[in-house]
Amino acid sequence: MIAGLIRRLTGRDYVIASGDIGYLLSKGAIPFLRGALWSMGRLRAPRSLLLGPHIQFIQPARLFNGQGVSIGGFSYIDCSADGGIVLGSGVTIRERAWIQGRSGLNARAARLKVGDRSYIGPNAVIGLGGPVTIGEGVQIGAGLTITAEAHEGDADGSFVTGHVSRTGVTIGDNCWLGNNVSLLDGVELGEGCIIGAGAVVTRSVQSYSVAAGVPARIIRKIR
Repeated sequence: MIAGLIRRLTGRDYVIASGDIGYLLSKGAIPFLRGALWSMGRLRAPRSLLLGPHIQFIQPARLFNGQGVSIGGFSYIDCSADGGIVLGSGVTIRERAWIQGRSGLNARAARLKVGDRSYIGPNAVIGLGGPVTIGEGVQIGAGLTITAEAHEGDADGSFVTGHVSRTGVTIGDNCWLGNNVSLLDGVELGEGCIIGAGAVVTRSVQSYSVAAGVPARIIRKIR
């Protein structure tokens, strides 16, 4: 019964043992209750939102979520981007995520959209500027960094005045990213890419490619 409920909420199949009940209470039931109270406090229909402790939301009215979304504790979620933050059903964002939709009173970012059943590991840093799109079924390890804008130098060569260009970052469906991957502005990962741990991706990667290194380079193709 518990496994069936989890399947309906997340779209994932698990084998539940009796010793898992305590874990499920702390990782599932309590965040589910916290999410329900958060939704009711904002006059929203309950959508199986699971929230960890001590999450700070900025302009939460701009958060749009599907069923079974989970956001880990101690996260900072700034939803002030023009298009807000859109999380598909079954999306998981693990603990200590930092998502910025605006830097002070500078121009708002475009938006963040994450497709159904995608997973973002702990300690993710997503600096919005241009639009950031993460497809469906994407699996991302811990320590992701996305920088969706690029600082531009002035006539004297200085980069500290805050002038930026914004192109955006796209991750295609069913991509897999290892721990501590960095994606710079303008990067597009095609469908089914694999990006090795610690890679710094400075240019786009074709679909069904394996890329690794600093800067990341395609090392082989996959079917």
